[in-house]
Amino acid sequence: MTDRVSSLIHRFQQQQQFSASYSPLYAALFGTVAKWLNADVHDPVVKWLVQSSDGRPAFEVTNLLAAGLHREILIRVEEVDDLAAYYPTVVGESVADTPYTQSANGIDEISPRFERALRQAILARRAVLQSFIQNNNVQTNETGRGIAWLLPVWLAGWERVHLLDLGASAGLNLVADQRAYRFVDTDSSQTLLDLGYGRPVQFTIQTAGEQWETATKDGCMPHILSRTGCDLRPFRLRTIADEQTLASYIWGDQVHRLQRLREGIAALHDVNCTNVPVHLHALNLPGELPAFFKKSITISQDPLVIYNTYIKMYLPEKGLALRAYISQWAEEQQRTVLWVQWEPPKIVALETAAEPEYGWLAWTVDHWFDGRHKQYHVGWVHPHGQHLKLLPGFQQWIAAAGMPWPG
Repeated sequence: MTDRVSSLIHRFQQQQQFSASYSPLYAALFGTVAKWLNADVHDPVVKWLVQSSDGRPAFEVTNLLAAGLHREILIRVEEVDDLAAYYPTVVGESVADTPYTQSANGIDEISPRFERALRQAILARRAVLQSFIQNNNVQTNETGRGIAWLLPVWLAGWERVHLLDLGASAGLNLVADQRAYRFVDTDSSQTLLDLGYGRPVQFTIQTAGEQWETATKDGCMPHILSRTGCDLRPFRLRTIADEQTLASYIWGDQVHRLQRLREGIAALHDVNCTNVPVHLHALNLPGELPAFFKKSITISQDPLVIYNTYIKMYLPEKGLALRAYISQWAEEQQRTVLWVQWEPPKIVALETAAEPEYGWLAWTVDHWFDGRHKQYHVGWVHPHGQHLKLLPGFQQWIAAAGMPWPG
């Protein structure tokens, strides 16, 4: 077995483990491919996958294969009809087939019929899928991640801010203020906070751990002065085909996420008709960030909010240089600079206990003002933003947010 095959097996198994309780369809998909890789290196699908993913990081291949298949299903390609029967995003939740069958000993096993449909779809569309894997980047499709910056800014009470999204993809989280979030206490089901201009509620966020008294916090929805995003290949939503491709990165049994994506696209189009549209820039992170700061960031006394959500896995050296670049620039500014991250804990080098659930991200906040810098680990978050566990650092951030920052 080659190192490449071993690496692919490891990543597909990891994805199967992560999605096991969250996306049964994709747990079956990732698990099936991992089984094929482990069973026979001469399997035509295995040989095709190794060749088609040459030069691409194994972690990205898992998502790119799944997205390429989902796109073929979303655009109703006839050769994938048998596989499409398992995708609620196309056939509906009530009629979708299950990718699992129950064995005699009561254990769920991947359905042989699902395996056949998956194999047939890959082989029938192998040329298109190879092109997709080679020529596309994994896109940020989870529009619920906008709370990463919106909640801290609301807590700070800043009235005017500039936004900078590192790894913006299509820029949908730059319009988070136009969405509708409800934070609910996990234990009591009590509503803690409704946030955002959107109606009705679009995201319900289960919140555990440290809490806050919203009645005692005079937060305000910020006025956004600029919405700037950068990405290696910004995903510009110009056509219906573009929207279909972006939708393909949604997991195929998560209909609610697909609906949230479509609402986010509508919000983006609305914002782009205002005098503060989203501006996307092609940028190779992290190396080109210092020059970008000098050339493209508006000089202002109002706070700049920088944020990134689960992008460091895709950057050289896991984005290690980002901290040095951002710190050096922020220390020279006369304004408040806030840097918010949702990233795996090992990547942000936190000296804390392990994440509460496998695959959760550390939510950290760094801010600079008048030569001072502080960092807070405010909580843990599921990568899709629907579950939070807040930490004591969250209360510390609230106290710090009451300082006389500008705005």
